[in-house]
Amino acid sequence: MTLKADEFIRRFLLHVLPSHYVRMRHFGLLANRNRKNTIPLCREILSSGKTVTKENARQETWQEQLLRICGIDVTRCPVCQKGRMFRIALLLPYRCNSPPELFR
Repeated sequence: MTLKADEFIRRFLLHVLPSHYVRMRHFGLLANRNRKNTIPLCREILSSGKTVTKENARQETWQEQLLRICGIDVTRCPVCQKGRMFRIALLLPYRCNSPPELFR
């Protein structure tokens, strides 16, 4: 394949990592230092066939997570702290092409 110089440099630089970045293949389970020990261990774990899954798992909404972690109920009315707030309609942002009179 024949490439122009700038295209070759562009493609070559796609493989160059920024400073302070390290390729992942040099660490973890496949690192040279650990490969002899970790690959048989991985094969043993994978051959056991045991998978850990939650049955009937339901994704938690951000409101439920906030209530569980911080104890903040965002559905409670901020004024009376008794009632519940529900979304009736979604208000889209209003965008106009001309700036307001204040900025002219």
